[in-house]
Amino acid sequence: MIITKLERQKRNSTRVSVYLDDEFAFGVNDEAVYRFGLHRGMELDDARRAEIEQYDQRVQAKRVAERYVGARMRSEREVRQRLRQKEFDEEVIEETLESFRRVRLIDDRAFAEAWVRDRLLLRPRAPSLLRAELRRKGIAGDIIEDVLSAQFDEGDVESLAHEMAAQYRRAHPSLAPDVLKRRLAGYLQRKGFSAGVAYRAVEEREDREER
Repeated sequence: MIITKLERQKRNSTRVSVYLDDEFAFGVNDEAVYRFGLHRGMELDDARRAEIEQYDQRVQAKRVAERYVGARMRSEREVRQRLRQKEFDEEVIEETLESFRRVRLIDDRAFAEAWVRDRLLLRPRAPSLLRAELRRKGIAGDIIEDVLSAQFDEGDVESLAHEMAAQYRRAHPSLAPDVLKRRLAGYLQRKGFSAGVAYRAVEEREDREER
């Protein structure tokens, strides 16, 4: 088979259409064109074509993953799922993940630490809820426990609940006491605090106001 035409694609200027014997055969990224020296009149056998297309997949997977982690930090599971959605071969996905691990473009421990830090700063919640969120992101159990234990002890959980109770009360000054108490308890439990912790946070605020 002979390359009879190379044509840059209109919808994606980084990709080139390869025509063999005057018929469209496949598309590749421009990096593959330069790496393999593709040009008109070049002869391609099936083995060489397969090598080029495999290389094209690796480059495309890397570019997809780079854009994905460039938007915000991602867990390894998130990147894997993204690449599977784009229908890359499993071998290509594993190669991409390994290359990203080496340069720490994906790092589940750093991801978990940042997730907990950002949540507590912007959208506070109890460790149990953070644990569930990190599990859904595919973070290993030992990493989750290490990160949470570094952030919380039992007293910290209680303190966080009390802080959130105080913020909730300030945000809802017009609620009747009974309504506020009920809604506050529900709010804290939805944020992952146990019924006991929520109850103590609600009652402590009331005790302070009564005194």
